[in-house]
Amino acid sequence: MDNNNIKENKEINTRTLGGWLIAVQAFIILNAISWVGNLQMYYKLLGEKDVLIKEKPPADAGLLNVFVYYELASSLVFAFLCFVVFYFFYKRNRNFPLIMIIYLIAEIIVEGISYLLFAHLSNDPVLMLQKLAFSAAIAAAIIVYLKRSERVKQTFIF
Repeated sequence: MDNNNIKENKEINTRTLGGWLIAVQAFIILNAISWVGNLQMYYKLLGEKDVLIKEKPPADAGLLNVFVYYELASSLVFAFLCFVVFYFFYKRNRNFPLIMIIYLIAEIIVEGISYLLFAHLSNDPVLMLQKLAFSAAIAAAIIVYLKRSERVKQTFIF
């Protein structure tokens, strides 16, 4: 037995969604819960926006109105997209990695726009920046995994 010529041939069980795909699945589920929670919060805020506008300086009143509608619309769109990504994940569609990458990039863009346009309205803009940085780091890790993983290449074939 020559140690140089021995390679372990690990077979990947693609009948089950396992390995690090469980973390991707958990990310999708937790993201869906988060976006639905945001949708609920901004829908409630929609009824109270007149009170909030009166508390802010007149220069920020219009921007606060735009902020509420922007966050409501993005929460609605991304809550729907989470379920679309979830569907493609469980159907093991071969387009899932591409759809997931597009979803992650779109989410970072939306959070970045939200930070750039509305951070000064927040009581804690550093918290918005931390959320953006954390989302970008998670998205980068998932994108690298989806691009390089053999399990992903062998699992999403339909």
